[in-house]
Amino acid sequence: MKRFWVLVAFFITSFCLIPQVHAKTATLQQLIDQTPEGGVLQLQGIKYKENVTIHKPITIKGSKQTVLQGNTQEAVIKIEDVNNVKIENLIIQDAHTGIVAKNVQNFQCKDLTLLNNWSGVQIYNSKDVILQQLSIKGISGHYSKKGNGIALFNNKNVIAKYNNIDHVQDGIYIENGNEINLFSNNIQNGRYGIHFMYMKNVQARNNTFRKNVTGIMLMMTENAVLSTNKIMEQSGLNASGMTLFQAKNIKTVENTFQYNRAAISAQSLTNSTIEKNTFLMNQTAVELLLSNDKNTVKENDFIGNIVNIRSDGTGSTIARNYYDDYAGIDVDDNGVGDRPYVALQSFGQWMVRQPAYQYFIESPSVVLLNEMDRQTNVIEKKQLVDKTPMMQSAINMKQESTVSIGKVMIGIVIMLSILWFWRKEIRS
Repeated sequence: MKRFWVLVAFFITSFCLIPQVHAKTATLQQLIDQTPEGGVLQLQGIKYKENVTIHKPITIKGSKQTVLQGNTQEAVIKIEDVNNVKIENLIIQDAHTGIVAKNVQNFQCKDLTLLNNWSGVQIYNSKDVILQQLSIKGISGHYSKKGNGIALFNNKNVIAKYNNIDHVQDGIYIENGNEINLFSNNIQNGRYGIHFMYMKNVQARNNTFRKNVTGIMLMMTENAVLSTNKIMEQSGLNASGMTLFQAKNIKTVENTFQYNRAAISAQSLTNSTIEKNTFLMNQTAVELLLSNDKNTVKENDFIGNIVNIRSDGTGSTIARNYYDDYAGIDVDDNGVGDRPYVALQSFGQWMVRQPAYQYFIESPSVVLLNEMDRQTNVIEKKQLVDKTPMMQSAINMKQESTVSIGKVMIGIVIMLSILWFWRKEIRS
């Protein structure tokens, strides 16, 4: 009996000393493969260090602590030849590329954070894509060493909205696409905020660009609407708020340009409109190179710029703009100046090339030079002359309109209050 208990004790001790083999946690790829088509995979708040591929319709949802980290030079998530894939609420970090999708349809990314990746999201040959609320911050270093935040190649019907993109090469790079819509994105500290190449039917609306080399670079593109964007502090060497190069049928409407080296640089632009924009304190507001005579610059506000409009001698229609340096008067009080505004100013052109000249602004010699420009250039047919300059800016008119409406509302309230107290007094 004693021997029996000795053997039992031996086996118990041996069992406790043997390393235990726990069930291995499933990899992310295994979890994806186990999820049925059309199903939802809810991930826990843990880190997955692997690269995965998706070949079926699926929704992947993470939590605030779900982290995906790549371990090769390939994309962390690769999606190919499939429809109806959704990816939500993940952190993808420390990888070469976050997501690559090829030949997909009805693909959505939402609430993703992509940190310290060479490139964020790349999509090829796809249709009906939504990229929403992505926070993308690239690797450290010069932008030439980085990839793009979002890159789109040969896609149709893509919407990118409410994304924050920082420290990448191009915030959103788009090539050979159709029906691309970019709304309410914030892009900063890169080369180009948005880079359009060989595009048709695109919109960029209500985006904010700050401290890039160029806010919007639009090249070889037709039928674009660029509206209500805020484009600020593109002020480095050769920087511009927008560069419109060899483009056709472009509408640049109701944007605000502030503190840019050149707010709009239009080069070989055709049949296009620059309308109702506000140009504040830029070195050059609008430059027109090889401009088509069917281009129109109208109803814009030019305030505090060194040079408002300049060209290489090619013509465009300039009309009904407000210029804060306009020296004319409005005798008949119709809101339009009684003499034309001559856009060309020799000293302003020199000052853009040599910033140190700014210390001579409003010196007697510069005032005389500007007046000579106004007198001599008005008879030159090739110079930029606005024959209907506005006496008041659209900004002030809007403010006055708002104030007037406010005053009317206050007056109505006061009048109704007086009537109420009066009727009350009569009844008593």
